[in-house]
Amino acid sequence: MRDAKKAIESFIFPFDGITSKAHAVVFIRYRWASLLVATAAYAAAVIASGDTLGVSSNYFIIGPVIVAALGFGTLGGLVAGLLGLPSNLLLYGLLGHPEFSPASKLIAELSGLVIGFSFGRLADYFRVVEREIKRRMATEEALRAALEEKGVLLRELHHRVKNNLNVMKSLVQLQRNRSGNAEFLQATDELTRRIFAISLVHDQLYSDQELSAIGLSRYIEALVANLASGFGLEPSRIGLAIEAEADRLIPADSAIALGLIMNEVLMNALKHASPAGEGKPSILVSLAVQGGDYRLSICDDGPGPGTEGGEDAAGLGLKLVRALARSLGGTAALVAIEGAEGPAGSRFDLTFPRSRPPSAANGGPADQASPMYG
Repeated sequence: MRDAKKAIESFIFPFDGITSKAHAVVFIRYRWASLLVATAAYAAAVIASGDTLGVSSNYFIIGPVIVAALGFGTLGGLVAGLLGLPSNLLLYGLLGHPEFSPASKLIAELSGLVIGFSFGRLADYFRVVEREIKRRMATEEALRAALEEKGVLLRELHHRVKNNLNVMKSLVQLQRNRSGNAEFLQATDELTRRIFAISLVHDQLYSDQELSAIGLSRYIEALVANLASGFGLEPSRIGLAIEAEADRLIPADSAIALGLIMNEVLMNALKHASPAGEGKPSILVSLAVQGGDYRLSICDDGPGPGTEGGEDAAGLGLKLVRALARSLGGTAALVAIEGAEGPAGSRFDLTFPRSRPPSAANGGPADQASPMYG
């Protein structure tokens, strides 16, 4: 049934444009000429076939009445309908055939008025529809131009934000190069990675057609590659698993929060994942969709924060993770992975809704429902 409907529409719709153009030319631009042609055709038809048709030749007046109604609207149709019968009687008198006049002149006059009024109203309605279509097309064009301009401005904004963040990274790097303090060097490296996590969002927003959301899997891949490079590792040394269903667009503010969370967890994992100092960390980052939630999991073979060899659970990184998990309306936890001979690593789990709840951004119930580690 649907295919049949499409076939009918594909056959009928092309004629809409032809009909509209024909109406604009015949009944709008050259309406007087069209009326004269229709009147001449009516007179010629009566003269040519009046002797044969007799009273039936009265029907030829319908042509000029319809043309007048379509060209001049309701008023033109009423006037043409009113003059239809007198025109017939005048023509028959000139031809010497008064017997062609209709038996009921009242019915003939009312028929002309009804036909003229009906086609006149139809013509007026058609003009109203055409004006509305033109108005909406103009409005749509203006909106399209405004959206394109807005898109250009937003892209420029994201580009400038990205450039400003890169300037900040450069300033931090310049300050880093002036110091030999190990703690300061480590802090500046962590700061530049956090700045990159934010800058990456604006870079993808600037590059993509979508200006308010980014591809989640592509963002995670770029973030992991940058962190691995920062620690002198090949990105392929870090396992990365992303479900196909998880390759979705995510709002920019949520992407920034998620990127900063991953940045903190991965920095800790890369620093502590290889307990023997082998420099070969075993890390797996997975992103899956469970029901209406995203499930992010980061596993490593190190002790994890808050345990021996890990960061202080009250450190800045974990405070950021707690706050950002609440902003996503999600829950986060760090659990130990037990092996045959004791702890074999740690796993960070973050679950957050695909559609961000309003309460999460405003410090609502989501703030009290985030069982964070530490």
